[in-house]
Amino acid sequence: MDVNAFKNDLVSVISNCKSVYGIGQTGDINAPFIPGKSDIDLFVICETVPSKEERMAMYQCLSGKYDRLDMEVCAGGIWGYGDIFLCDGIDVMPMYFTITEMRGYIEEVLAGKHLEKEGRFYPIGRLASIETLNVLYEIENSWSDLIARVKEHPKALFQSWYASEIWRVIDEEDLSRAALRHEVLFYHQVVEEFIDHFLQALYAKNNCYFPSRKRTEAAIASFQKKPTDCYRRLLKVVELGAREETIDESIMELRCLAEELKKI
Repeated sequence: MDVNAFKNDLVSVISNCKSVYGIGQTGDINAPFIPGKSDIDLFVICETVPSKEERMAMYQCLSGKYDRLDMEVCAGGIWGYGDIFLCDGIDVMPMYFTITEMRGYIEEVLAGKHLEKEGRFYPIGRLASIETLNVLYEIENSWSDLIARVKEHPKALFQSWYASEIWRVIDEEDLSRAALRHEVLFYHQVVEEFIDHFLQALYAKNNCYFPSRKRTEAAIASFQKKPTDCYRRLLKVVELGAREETIDESIMELRCLAEELKKI
C-alpha cells in the first residue's frame, strides 16, 4: 500500500478516538520517501493517552495495510507513547502526548528551563518541530494555538540560550591539550563540542530555533547575523583538523569564528 494512503487511513482512525484533540506531521510533508531511510512522525495530542490495548483495538481496521507493527517503542517522556508501523519500507510513527503535558513542556522550554541537550535531543528542537508542524487534524484549535505560541519567539529565551552557549564554544582546557598533543581523534572531539555550541549560539543570535544538524548550510545562508563566509569556514575547521600537521591552523580558524560571533 502507498505510504501516503496508509498515513491518511491511520490519521482517520486515530482522529476517531474521542480523546484525541489533534494530529500533526513534522518535517517537510512533500519530501520524497526513500525506503529504509525516510520516516513519518505524527504528534498526537489527547486529553488522555489511549492505553496500549486501546490503540491496538483502534489499529485493527488497518490490518493488511502495513507490513509490521511495533507497539509502544517509547513509553512516555520526550517522545510520548509511540508505535511504529512499517509500510512500503517507510516507518510511520504516531507519538501520543496529553495536551496538558505538551503545552506545559512547550511553556517550560519557551521560559528557558530546558536549554541543555538531553542525550541527542535538543529541547529547543521540539519548538522547531512545532513551529513548522503540518496540522492534519484538530479540534478547538488545539495545534494551531500551540503553533502560534511557539511562533512568538520570546526575546528572553534567545538571550538566555545565547548566553548559555556562547561561553562554552571554546573549551580552553581541551583546546590547549589538543594544541599540545596534535592527536587527531582527541581534537575531533574538541571540534564536535565546538560545532555543537557554536551552531546553537549562532541560531540563538538569529532568533531561530535549532532543530538539528540537518539543512545547516541552508539555514546559515539565510542568517543575517553570522561570521563572514561562516559555513565554508566551519568546514575548513573540520578539514584542517583531520591532519596532525594542520591542527594548529584549524584551532586558529576555530578561535576566529568564535570571536567574530561574539562581536556581532
